[in-house]
Amino acid sequence: MDNRILIAVIVGILVVVVMNLVRKYLEKRYTIKLMKAIMTDEDEFLKLVDSFMVKYLFPPYNREFMRLNNYIARGADKKVKEQISLMEQMRMNRNQRFAVYQTAFQYFITINSESNAKNMQRKMNAFIDENKLDPEMKKTIDMDMKMYFDKDISTLPYIDEKLENCDDADKAVWNLKKAYVLKANQKLEEAKECIRLVMQYTNDPTQKQIMQDLLDNNLKDL
Repeated sequence: MDNRILIAVIVGILVVVVMNLVRKYLEKRYTIKLMKAIMTDEDEFLKLVDSFMVKYLFPPYNREFMRLNNYIARGADKKVKEQISLMEQMRMNRNQRFAVYQTAFQYFITINSESNAKNMQRKMNAFIDENKLDPEMKKTIDMDMKMYFDKDISTLPYIDEKLENCDDADKAVWNLKKAYVLKANQKLEEAKECIRLVMQYTNDPTQKQIMQDLLDNNLKDL
């Protein structure tokens, strides 16, 4: 091979490698900026998410999913619903579509909007059937409805079963759900013990503080 051709190939490879490294660096940098803005400054977030650089670095789904999370963080119910409707019209793979439904479902549970949660439940169940996904997913969704809206104490054995075979992050989630059901059924001390387990299983200092605040307030905000 001619030396000039070899040099050109090597230079081309180096340029691609450098460009990929720069892109990864920028993606990380802008992800941090976007997440910080979601937590602190909505105007800054909206300015960033619609900027040329963010549009260049992130595909439409990623940007719109971040926008959805921004509205959720703000408790902007109307905008959350509008954003979900917008995203349902987007081209998404099945994992992305289910992530939108799941995020919306959890949000509607959080704000105690049973009708909207039921609507998301129907969409997720239909999606699970159409895509031949694990039927256990439907059971988990149904159990969440029973836990949060019916406050059904009969869900506790199901929660305990889940706790037996999951990692620490999931144990934190399931113990929090268990605490909610126990507290709703006047089993306050057992609920507090679950909150202590959440603190044990989570590594996030912010989450630990939130759990401690719940304990300090006798679980009034749970």
